Amino acid sequence: MSTTPRSLAPLRLPFDAVLTMPGSKSHANRAIIAACLTKGTTIIENATPCDDVTLLINNLQKMGFAIRYTDRKKGILSIRGSIPKKQKTNTAILHCGNAGTTLRFLTALACVVPGSFKITGDKHMLKRPIGDLTGALRELGATIQDTHGCPPVLVGDEVIEGGAAHIDVSKSSQFLSALLLIKSALPKGLLIKTSGAKTSKPYITLTEKVLRDFKKKKKNYVIEGDHSAAGAFLVLAELSSSRVRFTNLDPLSLQADVKLPLVIKKMRRKGPVTINCSDLQDQVMNIAVLAAFRDGTTKITGAANLRYKECDRLAVLTKELKKVGIDIHESEDGLVIHGCTKLKAALLDPHDDHRMVFCFAILASLHRSIRIKNPDCVSKSYPNFFNDLKSLHKSSRTIAIVGMRGVGKSTLGKKLSLELKLKNIDTDRVFVKKYGNLRAFVDQNGFKEFRKEEERIIQEYLQSRSVIALGGGAIESRRTRERLKDEAIVIHLEAKTSEIIDRLKKSNRPPLTKLSLEKEVPLILKKRTPLYRSIATFSISESRSTADAIKLLSSLCSL
Repeated sequence: MSTTPRSLAPLRLPFDAVLTMPGSKSHANRAIIAACLTKGTTIIENATPCDDVTLLINNLQKMGFAIRYTDRKKGILSIRGSIPKKQKTNTAILHCGNAGTTLRFLTALACVVPGSFKITGDKHMLKRPIGDLTGALRELGATIQDTHGCPPVLVGDEVIEGGAAHIDVSKSSQFLSALLLIKSALPKGLLIKTSGAKTSKPYITLTEKVLRDFKKKKKNYVIEGDHSAAGAFLVLAELSSSRVRFTNLDPLSLQADVKLPLVIKKMRRKGPVTINCSDLQDQVMNIAVLAAFRDGTTKITGAANLRYKECDRLAVLTKELKKVGIDIHESEDGLVIHGCTKLKAALLDPHDDHRMVFCFAILASLHRSIRIKNPDCVSKSYPNFFNDLKSLHKSSRTIAIVGMRGVGKSTLGKKLSLELKLKNIDTDRVFVKKYGNLRAFVDQNGFKEFRKEEERIIQEYLQSRSVIALGGGAIESRRTRERLKDEAIVIHLEAKTSEIIDRLKKSNRPPLTKLSLEKEVPLILKKRTPLYRSIATFSISESRSTADAIKLLSSLCSL
């Protein structure tokens, strides 16, 4: 793993990307434990071999479980469920790195597997709390010791059979999930009494769903795409006038981070806003970055337990974002961020936390000279993150040029496509090539039919990531306006009325009506200009250079 600081090439243009997210490690880890305790062989698909999942699998193998990848690239696991017999060695050491889910789940699992186990992790993991879970397991009869409420954890030979236990869920939902996952292995059942305000409730709901799935004895199980991993791309798209879609994210998923698009929408309003992140813990870092550039103060609450993650995320985020000029302050259970930030160069330290790297990468994609230390720690959950981020540079959003005929849309389109290395499309020329002379088509079929055919052509080429010059009247179609606003960066090219008339005369282009050009052009301009402006990302005078247009395009994704 490289620890060399990483610089990213800032986006030159807004993107329109389609990405496939890794399998959710939260979902995978729960399903793997459930499969290990379910009789028979289960095939699990899309269990992306990120660090956390790999650590869990390696440690389960040490415990004697029959689990292996049959296709690592596709994330296909084969698991033969049953509790292993006592190991030959006295103690198996289960090293979990800085994977909190892995360590907490294995702590509970070790109490139903014959043998002695030492469950430990790296220096960060040894500071993370486990005492509430070990205390509950001790109530159930486990011979278990922690180290001042933290790992390492020692689990003795005797297995537990069940009973009643109390668990404080205020620090981590993983404590309750760990107990729920071993319930099926307890012959005397399990009665759990909880105290404290539940944090990250959607993760408990996810655990319960997985257990219901395995009660149905499914033999093929597919891990959902990770909504958590999508967060950085959604925020980057919001900040750069871009668009991103995902091939494998279920909008009805029980994953907590499925709600992020609603939060982004809420943050578009001006003025003060409060975001309760008690059920959206993994997105606090990305939300903080977005907050830095909105018009108003953002208060993030419900995030106190982020201090017990891979690092103290509230403290680290505050310290590092201040380096790039963001006005951010810690509160007891969250953050306060004042918006309208102007970024500056900095070297950012994620403290070996993958989710810190994700949010720092947003900043580095929007401003040159922001570097990230130890970037490869993203392998904890998303090994392919930087490759996917790089692909955005090759997924430029379609640029549509609108304006009156005669303003120079086709000329600007050619120059922009050449400079930006994008395909050049002129919809009028496409129409002529397909149907012949425009005037003849209109005379024979009428304007209504012409607009329908024009709509089809525009829709087809909006998907092509090109520079498209549209006919002057294309925006009179409501459907075309809606599609342009949703799917393209729209440049409104303007020119003086007198100049438009002169150009139409010099090019021998006849009036569209029975009026003279001197009377027709002002009337059409009056009608169409509000429509052009209603969908325009920005307007530019035809006297401006191509370089000016490119500068404006670049400014959409530069903060």
